[in-house]
Amino acid sequence: MRHILIAAALMAACLGGAACSSNTDDEATETIPHRLGFTGAGNFPNDPIEQEELLESLGLSNEIQFNDAVLAHMEALSGLMARVEFFYLGNGEFVHIHESLSQKMLSAGFEIYGCINPISPTESLDDAYDAALTDLVKIYPQITHWQIGNEPDLLWTDHSKFPAFFLRSQPLVRAACPSCKILLAGISNQYDTSSESHQRYESFLEEIAAAELSGRAFDVFDMHYYREKPTASEIAQAVPDLKALLEKHGLAQGVTFWCTETGLYTGDPPSPDLGPRTEEEQAIDLARMVAWMSAAGIQRIFFWTLIEGYAGSVIPGFFDSMGLIYDGLGEESSRGIAGGTKKKAYTTYGLLGAALKNTSSPSKVSAGVYRFEGNQGPVFIIWDEGGGGSVSLTEISAPSVLVEDLVPDSQAETQEETLTVSQGGVTVTVGQSPKLVTITQ
Repeated sequence: MRHILIAAALMAACLGGAACSSNTDDEATETIPHRLGFTGAGNFPNDPIEQEELLESLGLSNEIQFNDAVLAHMEALSGLMARVEFFYLGNGEFVHIHESLSQKMLSAGFEIYGCINPISPTESLDDAYDAALTDLVKIYPQITHWQIGNEPDLLWTDHSKFPAFFLRSQPLVRAACPSCKILLAGISNQYDTSSESHQRYESFLEEIAAAELSGRAFDVFDMHYYREKPTASEIAQAVPDLKALLEKHGLAQGVTFWCTETGLYTGDPPSPDLGPRTEEEQAIDLARMVAWMSAAGIQRIFFWTLIEGYAGSVIPGFFDSMGLIYDGLGEESSRGIAGGTKKKAYTTYGLLGAALKNTSSPSKVSAGVYRFEGNQGPVFIIWDEGGGGSVSLTEISAPSVLVEDLVPDSQAETQEETLTVSQGGVTVTVGQSPKLVTITQ
């Protein structure tokens, strides 16, 4: 029975999708290290047969080696944030599915946050829950952000029980760790304010607001975003719409925005609603989406996932092909793609992760020009968004800049060039594929 519950927990974690020290309204302008991270960093299957197939395909011997490979990739990509799942089984017991990997992340200084959920359908908590949650928070002092729930509008058997779960859990976390920040459960992939799911989520906010909790109800609002092809207009509108929803219920003060779940697949999922997507499209959209989300005010962006793999996906080929590294199984095997092969987006992610990890104040300067303020000067993500074939960058206090392609070419290489800055500005030739511009040292 325990094995079944853990398998169910893993499914819930995969279906769904870290930390600033200030709660002020000016938090978005502060330096935010490690802007990029991963949600399902360690998608190691529970089933022994699936474990053996995955390890063999990746050329690994055991789960320890798998975890070490995940850590090495995350470090190489500067994606040092991750979500850790804790599922409440009842009778005072939490299960932590990938505990060995999370412990290694904590030891390595990664920035992780905890997400607590009851195992469905045990959403009615028992008397042992309070002490169990208090102990959980106290034994993980390195975790400074705790998320209460995940996509209850979509995943819970009885979503109406979520407000009670939040209202019971929030004071316990605050008491156990007064300096910790609270994340509201992520809202599922819904952007139409008239949708049933959106309205259901608003009902959660109504109950939370009516409870009049001491202090701020939550510190971070979590928006999830999954699309075949992301769009700038949808992302730009989603954030103010959700902020307006919080303001309507008096919950917006000091709240910042994260996206703890997003992803871009490759291949052709067996679904009539999803078309084929190439590696190049994944890489291009990854760079654009980071720019769009950052400019919209989203501080943390967690991608699903690092190495392909998704147990029990309700959309076969969608979640399990969002990784930056092929697992070499299934359809990939017939195409001769070996497990462990990196996709183009791996390079894109790594360039962005390194360049943005100590930046702040992201903004859209003009069509195709997204600027981040870095410790060593501005960082730009640019492409031909408005037409014209070139963009002008200004207010640069450096003699030259390095311009790098964010998407590798057919030889898996990225081209770069150094341009001289004249009178604080430089003009860069651009196309549809994004480029990264940084100050030369």
